[in-house]
Amino acid sequence: MSNAFLLMPQQVHGAKIMIISDQNAREGADGLVQRRSLKGVALKGSREALGVVVADCVPILAVDPKAHVIGVAHAGWKGTLANIAKNLIEAMKSVGADNKQIMVSIGPHIGMCCYSVSKDRADEFVQVLGHDPRVVSQLDMRAYLDLGYANVRQLHEMGIPLDHIDAAISCTSCQADTFYSYRKDSRETFGEIMGVIGYEH
Repeated sequence: MSNAFLLMPQQVHGAKIMIISDQNAREGADGLVQRRSLKGVALKGSREALGVVVADCVPILAVDPKAHVIGVAHAGWKGTLANIAKNLIEAMKSVGADNKQIMVSIGPHIGMCCYSVSKDRADEFVQVLGHDPRVVSQLDMRAYLDLGYANVRQLHEMGIPLDHIDAAISCTSCQADTFYSYRKDSRETFGEIMGVIGYEH
């Protein structure tokens, strides 16, 4: 996708998804959705792409290849609590996507192994998602959260078949030699990883 026109959400740790109508339609959003013109006209030039950056949060990239709809979302703990994955699918459906056709890739993110949270935050997730040990686990008087699985569950609840969801098992904190981690890295070494999805005409 050389010379692609890349659009990215502002990423404010919320759950707002914006449908792209022009290149300025991303303020205040943590996700974007775009439908390719039936004439194959991109936003600029002949290529289009959506991107999202993370450093422990969950990057979600989705496509309905038949409807030509793509979407991305940045799912931090706040966005996950506010159902950003569900909002992404709803936005994609609003421009013609079919949840039975949508394919989703969840990129590297912090794993439950390294994501210890306060009791208050764990309780918030239990209130929203119920008692699910795959989302919130207790170990040695500490609570651990699996943001990746929480988003997989939300996607499946929106009708995305499990075999259409490819979720990375890599932990950005455990594998700090491969990925950037907001929790683990110092200010001197901190960086972000990017996920990109798009069409090439």
